[in-house]
Amino acid sequence: MHRAAAPTRPGLVLVAMLLAMLTGCVGIPTGGPVTEGQEITEEDAGDFDFFPVGPVDGASQSDILRGFVAAFTGSANDYSVARQFLSSGFADEWNPRASVTVRDANERLSPVDDDTIAYSVNASATVNSSGAYRQNADPVPVTLPFDFVLEDDQWRISAAENGIVLADVTFRAIFDQHSLYFLDPTNEYLVPDIRWFASGTATLRIVAGVLDGPPDWLQGAVRTAFPDGTQLADPQVDIESSVAIVDLSTEALGAEPSERQLMQLQLSTSLATVPNVRGVSISVSGTPLEIPELAASAPVLNPQVDDRPVVLRGDDFGYLSGDSVTSLRGLGSRVVETSPRAAATDGDSVAVLGAAGVSLVRPDDAPTVLLDDRAGLVAPTIDHNGFVWSGVAGAPQTLRISTADGTVGSVDTGLSSDLSLVSVDLSRDGTRLAMLLSNGSVSRLVIKAVNRDASRSQLPVALSESVLDISLPAGSAIDATWVDDRSVAVLTAARDDEGEQGSVSVFELGGERSSLGQPGIATALIGGNGPSGLRALGADSTILARSGVGWTDTGDEVTLIATQY
Repeated sequence: MHRAAAPTRPGLVLVAMLLAMLTGCVGIPTGGPVTEGQEITEEDAGDFDFFPVGPVDGASQSDILRGFVAAFTGSANDYSVARQFLSSGFADEWNPRASVTVRDANERLSPVDDDTIAYSVNASATVNSSGAYRQNADPVPVTLPFDFVLEDDQWRISAAENGIVLADVTFRAIFDQHSLYFLDPTNEYLVPDIRWFASGTATLRIVAGVLDGPPDWLQGAVRTAFPDGTQLADPQVDIESSVAIVDLSTEALGAEPSERQLMQLQLSTSLATVPNVRGVSISVSGTPLEIPELAASAPVLNPQVDDRPVVLRGDDFGYLSGDSVTSLRGLGSRVVETSPRAAATDGDSVAVLGAAGVSLVRPDDAPTVLLDDRAGLVAPTIDHNGFVWSGVAGAPQTLRISTADGTVGSVDTGLSSDLSLVSVDLSRDGTRLAMLLSNGSVSRLVIKAVNRDASRSQLPVALSESVLDISLPAGSAIDATWVDDRSVAVLTAARDDEGEQGSVSVFELGGERSSLGQPGIATALIGGNGPSGLRALGADSTILARSGVGWTDTGDEVTLIATQY
């Protein structure tokens, strides 16, 4: 999400100032019973800068609270305007960057006693001190107490929770989405971690975030090229001729030339969404760091797959183009022999869920290997390290890891046995796992990072705490798939007066939920390259593809569509 340049004409600036004031004060009365605020519409926000104003003499406690909340829109000089509403003993203690509570249109004010007012909102999302965004499945009631004290006969806030509260539309006008990039354990891929920062602070906060290293949920799944202890030598990042000048502490000198290349890649890719930054120059204590040019074998950003779907049609298994299927390594007849119901391929081998269980079909003269013959298996997933993941719908607590040589390990999912596993899907970089679950009445999407053992060919050994664990819209869970390197799409089905209908929702890790419409009745959802590459398999075995903002029936009849890695 990028915001256009702010208008600078005097009339527009005046409108911006008035809107900034209204955004903060709508719905907070100065007296009387508790009331609900007016709804703030999209027309109330635009591409402009906010100019909050400080307290006026004689303001009541409610006026001060109203002004303080309105001043949350101005982050300049460390929220200097907002601090004017605080008492002299509290102004320096308050930490506005501790969190952001994103509220819906309603806000309520209620006196607690002579010196305290409770400010209540419904939180639709939160952003922590690192910029990590978490959207709530349903609005969560939040009540914040504000204490007041008289200073020089003027009311000031003497105690309040750290952090700020912004209306959803205001949050979108002030904060922008960025991705911090880290490396998978093999340095083959760049792995994003989405953060949200207020405009004007993004460059410094992105650099600081990269230097802080992977967040807790990605620890063990990704790495950083920066040596331990590396920080900014000067707590600022200057921009000269669209180049961010990043001056690091002496710990950076310990990096080998190849690691320095990756350090620069992490920073330049992370800063790519900052409008006025086009490059990065790294120095150590003011001296430019020598960094060789990165070779063509640089880590891949957002891995892509073939635009053509991999399908099984008759005895042909391969890439569908027009009316023809181009064979994938001559595996068609051998995939058919397994009586397949689902498949995943790395472009070489195919993990198939068939009548006997999960099998690995390999090219050339390598025999097909039955890896998992348990009953109730869900569709397998395969990673770029050659491991096949399989799980039983009724036993979601553990996933089995196999190779052509047989079972080599397992991972504990941390999931409850009262849930049923619907699907498991690895991200293409192999660092994150999406699990779709259901208990009959409620469906959940859970996403965790994958920890691997470097000494055992990157064998998966554990999963992290959930970065996303969210209940899905009403309806039964059908399938899930990765849309790109930062979002997962989920297919659900619900019944209404017109019968059963499928719906697709997209969940961004560290971002927002969105809808991709209704493809009709479908039995599977398969990822491609971005939202436009999504395909669903209709109940009549035809491929449903994205078309504009909707879905279209391509008329191509197939037995299955394989997930590509």
